Amino acid sequence: MPRDQDANDRTMVERIDPLLGSVLDRRYMIDFRLAAGGFGAIYRATHIKSGHEVALKVLHPQLTGDAGVVARFRREGATMTSLRSPHTITAYELGEADDGTLYIVMELLRGESLFERFRSQGRFEWKRMVKIARAICDSLGEAHARGIVHRDLKPTNIHLEPAAGDPDFVKVLDFGIAKILHDSDFDSSDLTNAGQMIGTLDYMSPEQMVGGACTGQSDIYTLGILIYELIAGVRPFAEAQTAAAALAAILKTTPPPLSKRTPVPEELDRILARCLERDPLKRYKTVGDLEYDLRLLLSTQELDDVTRTVAFDPMEVGAAATLDSIPPMQGSKLPTTVSAASQAVRPKVSMGARSDMTDPYSLQPTTPNAVVPRAEDSRQSSTRTNRVAIAASDRDR
Repeated sequence: MPRDQDANDRTMVERIDPLLGSVLDRRYMIDFRLAAGGFGAIYRATHIKSGHEVALKVLHPQLTGDAGVVARFRREGATMTSLRSPHTITAYELGEADDGTLYIVMELLRGESLFERFRSQGRFEWKRMVKIARAICDSLGEAHARGIVHRDLKPTNIHLEPAAGDPDFVKVLDFGIAKILHDSDFDSSDLTNAGQMIGTLDYMSPEQMVGGACTGQSDIYTLGILIYELIAGVRPFAEAQTAAAALAAILKTTPPPLSKRTPVPEELDRILARCLERDPLKRYKTVGDLEYDLRLLLSTQELDDVTRTVAFDPMEVGAAATLDSIPPMQGSKLPTTVSAASQAVRPKVSMGARSDMTDPYSLQPTTPNAVVPRAEDSRQSSTRTNRVAIAASDRDR
């Protein structure tokens, strides 16, 4: 058969989404499909009366007869519409069309996921990732307080939105497989089978892998994996490629400290080690505790950066001045002494001649109205004084 004839015989079958271009529930014009999965699809839609663009999560029509799936979808809608953290995607309502189609109306996001940002720009600088992690803690903190465990945190479920000049404003998505704890105000009936593994393998906690009970500490473990991966470029147990290998690695080994893969503060190593404890009881008790340590790490680092960048010129304080004699900044809590280690690496500056080299390990004196003249300024001042005295004596004559 000729090649051109063979090419002409090939046909492409495109499945047309019946919802595209239709009006859902007499309220929303379906404009575009953003994503699709096994249980449903997410569309960009326009509210007909207001003209506002929204995102619609729609359950596949063929699944509306599955009581378990319907119950899970309804619970997801009830869960999401109750959450108010600015770092959780806003869900406006759970709706049902006349034909039984279930949908959730959400804000339309225009940024990109952590996964997309990582793929386009590479590894995150550690300070940037810690700030993102703090925002994730804010979202999870509200959910956990209401008895909701996410169970499926991963880079594709966390979006970065440009907001008020911040390109990294966090939005946590997809509470579709969230676990409702028994002391929650929501329906806590178990919609999964006992011992069922729920979540994404690469980001599961040990208890998730064995089908055990999930708590807020399970989300903390997963968040530790996220922080580690996006800073280092690899997950803590990157070598494990199968579920069995991953479980064996998690239960029997300790991941290498993040600082072994990329330069980070030792305190961040300690924080991540606590997040990634195999025993949930040894992890942070709450995401609030984790957020506190992350915030403290950033503030301490920023203070340390100020200490290192504020400099002074030894010639400005006279040859007799020493580091110990320099007054501290007004209102500053910075140390007035310098460690032996920093003394050892300090550049040498001759006190007999002016140098352009500044000392990054020292503090600029800021005592009000205290100005110590240089030697040449003293000589010039003395000369001017002598001239004034001579002129005065001439007038007296």
